[in-house]
Amino acid sequence: MPGLLPLLPLILLGGGAVAAMLAAPRAPALSRALAALALAAAAVAFGLRLPAPEATFALIVDDRLARLAGLVVCLSGLGSLAFLRPGGPSREGPALLLLATMGGALLSGATHAASLLLGLELVTLALVALFVLPLSAVALEAGYKFLILGAAGAATLLMGLALAHAATGSLEFAALSQRGALVAAAAALLLAGLAFKMALVPFHMWTPDAFTGAPGAAAAFAGAASKVAVVAAIVRLDTVGPPAGWGIGLALFGGASILLGNLVALRQDGIARMLGYSSIGHTGYVAAVLGAGAAGAHDAALFYIVVYAPALLAALCVSTLVGPEARIGDLRGLVWQRPLAGWALALALISLAGLPVSAGFFGKYVIFTALIEARAWVLLGLALTGAALGAYYYLRFLAVIFRRLPYPASPALPGAERVLLLLATGATLLLGIRPDLLLDALP
Repeated sequence: MPGLLPLLPLILLGGGAVAAMLAAPRAPALSRALAALALAAAAVAFGLRLPAPEATFALIVDDRLARLAGLVVCLSGLGSLAFLRPGGPSREGPALLLLATMGGALLSGATHAASLLLGLELVTLALVALFVLPLSAVALEAGYKFLILGAAGAATLLMGLALAHAATGSLEFAALSQRGALVAAAAALLLAGLAFKMALVPFHMWTPDAFTGAPGAAAAFAGAASKVAVVAAIVRLDTVGPPAGWGIGLALFGGASILLGNLVALRQDGIARMLGYSSIGHTGYVAAVLGAGAAGAHDAALFYIVVYAPALLAALCVSTLVGPEARIGDLRGLVWQRPLAGWALALALISLAGLPVSAGFFGKYVIFTALIEARAWVLLGLALTGAALGAYYYLRFLAVIFRRLPYPASPALPGAERVLLLLATGATLLLGIRPDLLLDALP
């Protein structure tokens, strides 16, 4: 039986969540500081354990995949915390963000139905509360839709797990390697439940409302951290050899998401709503490459979703700074008014578009390479079409940022946002120049 050291990140996140919740009513600044400390400590614990031997528990495993995904989830949570304001009705925000991060870390190492469901629901319920914290009409609508659709996704997932147990007598992921009609039905329902968490078509309806109505930090966590954790869980399920319908379902979800997400994003003038619809397309690339079943599919999917996270965090942080309903016209001359915010958003859009000198360029490269290796020509065609559409609407927003206006420079950004934008931009540039740093760390 391994010691408690592999569980240290989860202990830090859980203890930090309790401490932050206790401090929230009277000392919101202290609550935020405790949350930041817990997230940073958990990230360090995950990072230091990357080369350590694997440790297995009853419901979770502490291996390289779980540690890398947990590290990215914690860093994304820390980035989201940087522009989450705990004042007013949002005092419990830092504690809720810690609970969501804890759920994502647990989900990254799940090997059993119980840990899978617990991790997913920790993320979902904490995000529902984060979405509605502003108590505005649009925030309540976002939280309501996420709650109702999340309940439907959880019910579908539970039904799949129940069928798997009925067919195999086990709740371990490895049970899905068996064959039979009941196991195939269980895998299909399980995949549908996970597709909701990834916002894959047709389970994507909550995404644009979450990005426009919820606080930007909550949307950033939902779009970056939670998806990293879900992709880690899907990769772990994929390694056990589920029924053939699993790959077909991933391919169908992925192809539909690439097409719909990019086509609808093409028509958006609001930056947050555009990012919401484009995030559907980005998760579509990941699902498509996993469904294609290439030899390097797992590495391609993990690399893509990890490099997507800092770009999305930076873009949503700037969108929040510009205004809750920022539109393309509001970005005009941003690089001259707020140079750091303007350049950070510009590089984030370049990375999301998959253009050179950014991490997103290599993300698209590994996706296309894996699809070519799998000879998945239809999916490759859809991915190329989606990339072309994405480049158009991202560059449309990018061009506006550099239009010079006679407005004076705006006041300096708050310290936390400044650090986040610098680190996110640095990570995007570094992985654009040296993608091997992440590729070598993949399991």
